Amino acid sequence: MKLRTPARCGGPRRKGTVVVVVAVSLIAILAIVALSLDGGMLLDKRRQAYSASDAAALAAANDMYANWWANKGTDPNGTAKAAALATAKANGYEHGVDDCTVTVNIPPQSGPFKGQTCHTEVIISHSQPQYFSRVFGSDKVSYGARSVSRGRRGGISNAIICLDPVGKGALNAGGNGGITVQGAPIQVNSNSNEAMIANGNGTMTADKFLVGGGPIGYTTPGGGSFTGPIVTYSEPIPDPLASVPPPDPSKLVVQRTHKLQKSGNGTLNLQPGVYQGGISITGGTVNLAPGIYYMDGGGFSLGGQGALYGEGVLIYNAPQSTSDKIDIAGQGTVVLSPMTTGPYQGILLFQERTATAPVNISGSADAIMSITGTFYAASAALSVSGNGTQQTIGSQYISYDLVLSGNGTYNCTWKPDLTPGTREILLVE
Repeated sequence: MKLRTPARCGGPRRKGTVVVVVAVSLIAILAIVALSLDGGMLLDKRRQAYSASDAAALAAANDMYANWWANKGTDPNGTAKAAALATAKANGYEHGVDDCTVTVNIPPQSGPFKGQTCHTEVIISHSQPQYFSRVFGSDKVSYGARSVSRGRRGGISNAIICLDPVGKGALNAGGNGGITVQGAPIQVNSNSNEAMIANGNGTMTADKFLVGGGPIGYTTPGGGSFTGPIVTYSEPIPDPLASVPPPDPSKLVVQRTHKLQKSGNGTLNLQPGVYQGGISITGGTVNLAPGIYYMDGGGFSLGGQGALYGEGVLIYNAPQSTSDKIDIAGQGTVVLSPMTTGPYQGILLFQERTATAPVNISGSADAIMSITGTFYAASAALSVSGNGTQQTIGSQYISYDLVLSGNGTYNCTWKPDLTPGTREILLVE
């Protein structure tokens, strides 16, 4: 008996259907793979372009800062633009080569910083051929990147900064006179509710007091007063000069190998350099030529009838003990101003950051005192006293703690050109 083969479901077999479906699917899959590969390469090229434009913009910003004192955020000689183009080339994007365009605009011609000095706009435009996806077209695919940088000498917009984070009386104002701080606010980092103390009958006047403590942040046990708005619970400010390198004594001329002492009458003219054992002036007149005066131990002191003059100077104190301090007092005339260019622009007194030797600046009733620039002692107490009439004692105080006293009236007048700045080199877009 012959058995019958069962009938197949769905009718007779259609030979070759699977092959056609697979072939069509492979075309679609290969197209997706081709687009993905070319798209991935395009994204990678775009990332490279952004890295190059960022680096080029920062190179221009660095040049802006390096030439700040001469150009004030402009590029009259084209050095910043040249730096940007050279950096872009070093990163594989040379203007005019292989359909590459690198545009450097100083100042920017678009965006939120359009037309602003100190800013550089770098635009890179390039194109990539289609490799795996040429079946969809042979035209090149364009890509690009844009970066904007800022390069300038930034300002430290505080006339006084007390770095002590917790101390009671980090700012201590006493005496019967008055001090007026003009041009910028006072910052007291201490989180104590008695961060500021006025313990005399005098008055301290400022544009604004920013205090870390609260809810009041100050006391007046001696009848003194703080005149000006007081903002409590203010965010502390880190040392703004922490990145400024100390002078290198090995690069300075050794002027003395033992302590220099000037007394009696007569005039002594000094040159910048290293003074081993420090300088002590108790009489006569001392003139400081412009430059850096490095006290290698011994400190720097002025007393008696000594007079001191110096324009464009930095007095740096590297104490070997707490007695090696800066102490400028006495009955004589003091006229001092800081450097106006270079890394120490605006800094008049600079004590080694970790040194705790106290710094004292005191004007007597009969003395003429005209001192500008910043007094900087990051780990020490700074004491400033005025006993004359309308004396000028510094343009900015940055210290761990600050004691203000005296029976006269004196001013601390903050001005951007008389105080140091910070290195501000960054991307803003």
